[in-house]
Amino acid sequence: MKYSLVLILIILAAVLVLKLVKCDTDYKPSVSFNKPELFHNTNWRIYHMELDLYRDDGSIMFSTWEYLETTNGTTPTTLANILSSYITGFKQVNKTHVAVAAHSQHCIKMLNRVDNSLRTLAGTCGSTGYVEGGVGTGRLYYPYGIEIDVRNPDRLLVTDYFNHALRSVDLHTGELSTVINSGFNHPRYVVWADNKLLVSNYHYISQVSWGADGSVTNIKLAGSLSPGYVDGSFNTSRFYSPLGITRVGYNMYLVADYHNKVLRLLDLNSKQVGPVCFDGETSCTISSQLPDYPWSILKVGEDVYVGMWSKGIYKLSGIRLPFDNLTVYLNPGENTAEYKLPGSSYTGYFQEGSYKFSREYNNYPEKSFYYITVLKSPIVRRLMFVSRYNVSCMHVKNAYNRETLIPSISQQKRHLQTICAPDCNMSAEIETWYRCKNNELTVYWPTDKTFSVVTKEVPDKLRDELRERLVGQETEYSNVKFQAPRNRTIEARPNTRGERIHFLLSSTCADKTLRYDSANDLCSKIQL
Repeated sequence: MKYSLVLILIILAAVLVLKLVKCDTDYKPSVSFNKPELFHNTNWRIYHMELDLYRDDGSIMFSTWEYLETTNGTTPTTLANILSSYITGFKQVNKTHVAVAAHSQHCIKMLNRVDNSLRTLAGTCGSTGYVEGGVGTGRLYYPYGIEIDVRNPDRLLVTDYFNHALRSVDLHTGELSTVINSGFNHPRYVVWADNKLLVSNYHYISQVSWGADGSVTNIKLAGSLSPGYVDGSFNTSRFYSPLGITRVGYNMYLVADYHNKVLRLLDLNSKQVGPVCFDGETSCTISSQLPDYPWSILKVGEDVYVGMWSKGIYKLSGIRLPFDNLTVYLNPGENTAEYKLPGSSYTGYFQEGSYKFSREYNNYPEKSFYYITVLKSPIVRRLMFVSRYNVSCMHVKNAYNRETLIPSISQQKRHLQTICAPDCNMSAEIETWYRCKNNELTVYWPTDKTFSVVTKEVPDKLRDELRERLVGQETEYSNVKFQAPRNRTIEARPNTRGERIHFLLSSTCADKTLRYDSANDLCSKIQL
């Protein structure tokens, strides 16, 4: 053990190393900001906001009544006008295309930012109903919020307000289907919480989960069927018409509590709802009132933007989350974990164990001490290269074809090593594998790059570096070969962003006697 490293850590941070034996059961979640500042002035309600990917200059894209606009805080630019329809939600599927919920027209439209053209993507504009099918056949009844399905980026998830359902839209065909139609009460907006979906409903937040067997469940997570303002445990908490939701920290989300005229903190770690306060409050025991009724909410960097009913967009800066006891996980195969201390510029390197720190925090004197516990990661996240192909599974099963398919997959592994290095290496321990289902061949190339349980997605920096190295070689490095029919080369299917090779993290249990449960992202005993 590197005692000298730990000693330096103790001296620099003025801490006492202790074993953590008791959790803080009195923890009450809350968050504080500086007082709200007006960012964009308008008399129209702000339904939804996103960082503008097309402009790439920090502008905020927002929908208000029947307009889709973008602003950098000064003069707004109108992007689209959908007459006779509120635009309650939208989602940028890439830099140039935006899926738009034409709420009052009961359909989903697609905006092309390059030529500002609009087309119907899903549903039947002007007609209500609850019908599955393609464009002109499928029916929605006041679509509200839109999000990309992270489990399948070629699909959108749409809240169907008056059908009390979560619908799915194929980005390629516009085919409309149902994900689940139970547990909702006028569903509005959605946000991903790792592999689960948080949905704002009439007075409560629900959580949609997907099981390993393909089952889908929706439970009331926090709030009640009755309106009110109550902080505390999820079971006893109350909201009054919650709308927009945004992530502000690990398992922490802000909710626009519309009729209460406040923001609320949804803490998935402690399973509690807490207040959101502004500077000048003597203590943060109840949420501070906003200048207007909040509808939408968006976190960009360290700032939070709140879209109001009739007073524009306000900016909240100086976010301050109270310090709770923290758990840090070692990356698989490493003896120390790099971690930046909260509210400090100091980065420490921690070995397995528990450490006690002190810090002054005037609004939260009971949190002047907190613990960092360093553990081995129970789940191993492994970087994978993945490609998908449109091919008959009958051809894949053909032994004659496998004589060329398997060597071509192995050859691509050697090519991908040049893309992986110097950040990773293609795994020598785990073989490349493939599977075919519903006439879709999927090939997995595992690497030796692993992460701890807290890393849910491929880090942006690593993803960007890998993507840059693939430029000009992606098609060649993803092709596979079949002998029949006609000794052909099969190109990987591109997604909506034109990518043929994808990067994802595959999860397994560090303890091989346990089974990984993807629906709940945990390891459990194998049932015999």
